[in-house]
Amino acid sequence: MTWSDELGKRIRRGDAAEQAVSTVTRIEQAIVGGQSEPAAQLVDYFMEEAKVVFVIYTSWSEGFEAFLRHKGVPSVEAEAESTRLRRSLALDPEAQWLALGAEAGAFANALRAFLLTADEARAKLESLRAGWARLHDAYADYQAGLLTSVAERFGEAALGECFRYVLEPYLRERYGPFDVRRRAYEDTVFRNAYLSFEAMRGHLCGPGRRGDLEVAEDDDKIVIAFDPCGSGGRQQRAGSFGVTQERHDWAWNETGVCYYCAHCCFALELWPAEQWGHPVRIVDSPLDDEAHAPEPKKCTWTVYKRLDAIPPEAYERIGRSKPS
Repeated sequence: MTWSDELGKRIRRGDAAEQAVSTVTRIEQAIVGGQSEPAAQLVDYFMEEAKVVFVIYTSWSEGFEAFLRHKGVPSVEAEAESTRLRRSLALDPEAQWLALGAEAGAFANALRAFLLTADEARAKLESLRAGWARLHDAYADYQAGLLTSVAERFGEAALGECFRYVLEPYLRERYGPFDVRRRAYEDTVFRNAYLSFEAMRGHLCGPGRRGDLEVAEDDDKIVIAFDPCGSGGRQQRAGSFGVTQERHDWAWNETGVCYYCAHCCFALELWPAEQWGHPVRIVDSPLDDEAHAPEPKKCTWTVYKRLDAIPPEAYERIGRSKPS
């Protein structure tokens, strides 16, 4: 771990290849190596990764519920839909998050005091990972369930309005530093890449839902792959929620985009291109048939290192042209 002035918090050290390794794996290695304090610090940081996602979902939940009321859905109906979804998903986010935090704190303190054998520590780590996976998956599915409700009630096109209503306040805060009117694009690449790694480890991507990612890097770009993404990719492979039947600029003008995954198009490509002229990241999200192929397609995020390296087709698929 090290301190980052750029991000204003502790982060993990290392290049892109190191960042693709899950924090769960690094905790295990510290435990096996008898490094109790580094293991405890990484447990704390595992909760930081989880917190990034938890806070996002909490903000979105409030926004989606407010959007239903904004559209004239009576409060009783909106609350009933929210309650139905939470019960079906066994979701009580606030209580579950506090319980998870208490578990993580006790685990880290036990590591620091040398109160656990290696086997005991690994068992507690798996319990913590599994507990976050349960809460994460239910909370992600709650977002998808609300989006599906919006599409069923108001029509699929209303999801674009919904994304704007729900996500814009969050986007202005989280992605404001990428505004090239305020800061040179090249100066934002580290922040962009690190936040990508951190968030997707927090989504518990990859085999075994541990947060392991795949990465490839060259002079122009960093490409991060998820097999699967722990949120939309997992939902898509399970076929749990709706996919686009029409073409929309907020869903790459493609059919077969899962409603949840479409937020990546809006948040990472369309909205920043509207605000200051270019996407933040380029997302290649599997379409419905690709997600259910014998070998499902992986989702990828690409962080380009220079503005001129972003290809024209990245703009064209959201109905825009690459600036000259």
